[in-house]
Amino acid sequence: MSNIVDALIFTVLVGAGVLGISSLIMFLVHKNPVDREVQQQERIEYSFFGIAGIVIMLLMWYALS
Repeated sequence: MSNIVDALIFTVLVGAGVLGISSLIMFLVHKNPVDREVQQQERIEYSFFGIAGIVIMLLMWYALS
């Protein structure tokens, strides 16, 4: 049963890591030429989700060790 829990934790780790890194990439490359204010709001959202994903990934990594 311990292996099942470890597998679930690893799944969350990989999923959160991929979503976190992809959100940080979107933060860097996202452009909205029409409205600058909307662009800033979307970039803040992407950075928040990116950092949250990385934090969850690190928490799951700690849980596995």
